[in-house]
Amino acid sequence: MKKLLILLVFPLILVGCGSEEESSQKDKLSKCGDGICQAIEKDLGKCSEDCEQQLVPQLVPQLEMEEGEIVPFTSPLYFTIVMHTEEDTGSCNNPKANIPNYDGDKELMLHFTSAMREFGEMVASHGAKINMGNDWTWSNGVENFDPTFYTDFEAMGHEIDAHAHQSCIKYKGVREAIIDAGGTPTKVASGIKEDEITEELEYLDTIYPDLNILWGVASPGHDEGEEMTGWVWRPAEDNWLEHDPDGKYIHIGHGAYTNSLGSVQEAIANRKDNTINTFAVFSTPREFKADMESGLNETWSATKKECGHYENMIQWWDDFLTEIDKLVAEGTVEYASLTDIAKYFEENEHNLIIDQSEIPRSQESMTDRRKKSGYCSL
Repeated sequence: MKKLLILLVFPLILVGCGSEEESSQKDKLSKCGDGICQAIEKDLGKCSEDCEQQLVPQLVPQLEMEEGEIVPFTSPLYFTIVMHTEEDTGSCNNPKANIPNYDGDKELMLHFTSAMREFGEMVASHGAKINMGNDWTWSNGVENFDPTFYTDFEAMGHEIDAHAHQSCIKYKGVREAIIDAGGTPTKVASGIKEDEITEELEYLDTIYPDLNILWGVASPGHDEGEEMTGWVWRPAEDNWLEHDPDGKYIHIGHGAYTNSLGSVQEAIANRKDNTINTFAVFSTPREFKADMESGLNETWSATKKECGHYENMIQWWDDFLTEIDKLVAEGTVEYASLTDIAKYFEENEHNLIIDQSEIPRSQESMTDRRKKSGYCSL
């Protein structure tokens, strides 16, 4: 059996560029930039490139491993914020009363894009990332009323995904609508219903590899019984819940679909070794309502005392992420986009153990779970 040499993590130590005694002996011989910190340089505050501390790698001994042997590790909990917009017109001609008229009401659409810019800037200030999955009518609204929204949002470090239930426009058209509106769509497809996934994957085969990452495979209406996996695998062609190392697609689990610190802490405790562990919190622009005095549609407006007012929603998320920041500082959580997570998975596939023997499922609907979590939503 062949053996491999594995080099462990290289911790860094701080060292100076030479002692004062050594430097003083060379004051007349050395020059700035020679890597020697002379006493005269230090006293006069000159040659900072010589006297500033430098990071020097501290090598640790190499370990001898058998070829193909799995190196034990526990990944941080990769944490993503996901935003979705639904089509406001079903079957291409039926307006939906529970979805804002993104592509037909200019002032309302401008409120939502303004709120999302403010939300996106706040999230970016924490170092966190948003994957915004949009159906075709949101992209049409961007193109018609706020054509720089996608480029502005992406410049903050966030991503734009194709999100579709395909009652009118299929994924290919949804991606094209993002491009037409100035965005750069990722390879993420969201919005697939679990009871339709076999047919949906057959369709995605026709546009592969434009879309090859799956997120949020859901039960209809997010009812009870929804899968709540918190890890990554490659779905097998004949059964998406089984792992096929040669599969085309990468499925990223979302976890409990609950926006609460307790759920994140539980996910940290339940991390699996040699697995890419994942968790997503979820929202939608229509939760960020306009001010009641704005004159916009009352359905999408709130007073400043209500949690649904966009300023209060942004403050709730800011406070929430401040708590998550502490877990990031500990190293148990890492902010990541869905594209980041897929990359980490591919880079580490040779060293993963993917156990599909038990698929966790919800005991309640997503709506009920979110109400109990204390999340300020619709």
